[in-house]
Amino acid sequence: MNDTMDNAVLLEIVRKLLKTDNDLAFLLTLPEEDLKTLVGCIRERVDQLGK
Repeated sequence: MNDTMDNAVLLEIVRKLLKTDNDLAFLLTLPEEDLKTLVGCIRERVDQLGK
């Protein structure tokens, strides 16, 4: 899988976690590692809210 595909998949995960249809394409300018960090932070927060 190439970096562009990885970032696209990560972007889709962010959209699902945030439950939004907003254009988040600007996040594709971030390096893959930063997107992974963002996904992890969002997941952690969503999990906290679910408790």
